[in-house]
Amino acid sequence: MSFSSKTPPSQSKGSALLPWYGALVLLAALFLACYGFFVRTKLGQWIDEAALLGGEAFLAADKTRGPALAFLDHMPAASALLAGGFILFALVRRRDFLRPTVAGALLLGAAGTTQLLKHVVLVRPDLNISGASMNSFPSGHTTFAAAAMAAIFIVAPVAHRPPVALLGWSYAAVAGASTLVLGWHRPSDVIAAYLVVAWWSVLAGLFLRHAHGSGPGPRTTAAGSRSVPERLLRALAVLGAVAAAAALGLALSMDHPAIGSVQNGALLVFLAVGLALVLGTAMVTGWFVHELFARYGAPIRRRLVRGMK
Repeated sequence: MSFSSKTPPSQSKGSALLPWYGALVLLAALFLACYGFFVRTKLGQWIDEAALLGGEAFLAADKTRGPALAFLDHMPAASALLAGGFILFALVRRRDFLRPTVAGALLLGAAGTTQLLKHVVLVRPDLNISGASMNSFPSGHTTFAAAAMAAIFIVAPVAHRPPVALLGWSYAAVAGASTLVLGWHRPSDVIAAYLVVAWWSVLAGLFLRHAHGSGPGPRTTAAGSRSVPERLLRALAVLGAVAAAAALGLALSMDHPAIGSVQNGALLVFLAVGLALVLGTAMVTGWFVHELFARYGAPIRRRLVRGMK
């Protein structure tokens, strides 16, 4: 079975863009669902807090905390330099002005959206679960790491996008997991950051689709001829989806006593639940964004199509 994003003659331009608009609605709905359950309900806050306490109880020793802290301290600067280098290369070497501009807007837009949501729009009600009532949803560190990788994905040549997506979202997964085990963020904060970056990535892809017009997309090969990074990304997404679903089911089925009375064994389980949710969501989100670009992305052109709407 082959995949091609070439628009059939009978298909309108509007219907060709439906997958992009549908993805934007889906990601926004998932973000609201994540906020509604993990932040606005007592059970959601309990699961979130238990995972955070698990990290503090088992992974806060100096041997674990030192390298992780060093990674997080340098992560924003390293991510910015890496993304800036790729954007500058595309701008100067390939004389491609459109995609670097879109990539930069993606990075700034995702980071700005997270700060606006966290500090202005969203609130965390005090449900007597956590002593920290300040809203930390979404995670700023995770947003910046994932958005930097998404910016590189935008400017990368089509042939290089599968390994870029695989490595970039793996990096974002490690960044998000680090914020959890260090006690900086709850699992839902990290998941929300991934959804914010994915939403801006889809918006960037939709803009490029409008700018470049219709035409054959990047995927023209059979499913069985996918590259190794593509197959690995898909396998990790399937594994991540199964792990996240199983972890959430386990968390819902376990006892939820007063948060201060949870035993170490249960805290370890909830830490594993949090890590499964974080890592699983990162890989599923990375695969989803890559597939959308691979199936429905526009051909890369350096000049805009006249009559762009």
